[in-house]
Amino acid sequence: MTIEDRYQVETAVSRLGRLVDDRDWDGLTGLLAETVEVDYTSLWGGEPEKVAREVLIGRWRDLLTKLDATQHVITNVLPEITGDTATVTANVVAVHRRTVSTGGPLWTVGGTYHIRLGRGDAWRIESITLRAAWTDGNLAIMTQ
Repeated sequence: MTIEDRYQVETAVSRLGRLVDDRDWDGLTGLLAETVEVDYTSLWGGEPEKVAREVLIGRWRDLLTKLDATQHVITNVLPEITGDTATVTANVVAVHRRTVSTGGPLWTVGGTYHIRLGRGDAWRIESITLRAAWTDGNLAIMTQ
């Protein structure tokens, strides 16, 4: 693992939160692989799945544009790089804000991301798993 590889991988993981919070859908297109394995089962149940990048970005767009704001704080990014594959563990706290008719305006999730990236012309995210440790606040802001 070179210092440059480590920097690029850490930057890619940090950019994920920034691009989502900025609603930079085009930037996310450049960050994600064509197909992404996603696993949010610790938060929403269901099954892990493989989805096309455009489908995933569309889901995020549909969900997040209903909110007033989000802030994804991704920290303690710990990459392991072998050849053209990187696996990363990082802490995440995601704050979601939306004024609704009942309850408070915030819903917050804390946990750990497990992210796999592959290197082609750039490091791209191929897999995202959230291991939610806790939630707090008004889930209704996500569902109303």
